[in-house]
Amino acid sequence: MDSISTFDISKYFLLDVMKDIKTGRIQLPDFQRDWVWDDIHVRRLLASISLAYPIGAVMMLQQGNQSRQFKPRLVNGVLKPENSTPNLLIVDGQQRLTALFMVLLSELPVMIKDQKSQKIIKKWYYLDIEKCLDPECDRTTAIIVLPESKIMRIFSGNLIDCSTPKKEYEALLFPLSKVFFFSE
Repeated sequence: MDSISTFDISKYFLLDVMKDIKTGRIQLPDFQRDWVWDDIHVRRLLASISLAYPIGAVMMLQQGNQSRQFKPRLVNGVLKPENSTPNLLIVDGQQRLTALFMVLLSELPVMIKDQKSQKIIKKWYYLDIEKCLDPECDRTTAIIVLPESKIMRIFSGNLIDCSTPKKEYEALLFPLSKVFFFSE
């Protein structure tokens, strides 16, 4: 019965979880599979989050001074953590947390697997502000995905160019990589 008392159901702000991933306070146990999501999964998750829909629970294991610990590894997209010893290991929710970290806080393009070629490609995620303000618009269509260059030709022949912040503003596209960078 003592083991049941060690369970804790806590709510954390998304920014705090993302920061803990970036600093290495939250990592993965070595037995977890690699991040494998494609663009469709990322878009659906971002649409749910942007509408404040529940995205399921995340389960973490506290790393203490126990005699048995799992070997930790960094979440995909974390480059140089400040702390190499994690406090928590992600047991369930890795795909969701990795996607959110890569889109919202890594400051790098998201590495996803292309469904057709199965190759790893790099993408940036944006919210189309006008579509987000339209209550009739499906939120997944309001999520715009651009290649690493942030420049893309669309079907109409027009060019979407978000290669500078000024061009992002002019296109009325909000870069999701700046959600938590309030001063910018």
